[in-house]
Amino acid sequence: MAESRVVLITGASSGFGRETARILLGRGFKVYGTSRNPSAKPQEPDVGMIALDVDSDNSIQSGVKGC
Repeated sequence: MAESRVVLITGASSGFGRETARILLGRGFKVYGTSRNPSAKPQEPDVGMIALDVDSDNSIQSGVKGC
C-alpha cells in the first residue's frame, strides 16, 4: 500500500503557515489548513481549508465535524 502523507497546518492563510503549506505541497503532501477567517485562503488552490480558531473550543468542534 502506498504511504499517505497528510498534514494539518494551523494558520495556513498567511505567514509561516502559508509558506509551510506551499513547501509541503511541493513535496507531495496532501495539505489541510485552518484559518479563523473562512474567506482567507492561501494562494495554493490544493490546500483544503477549514474555518477554525484554535482559541475556541466551539470552533474546534465545529471544524472537526466539518471534515
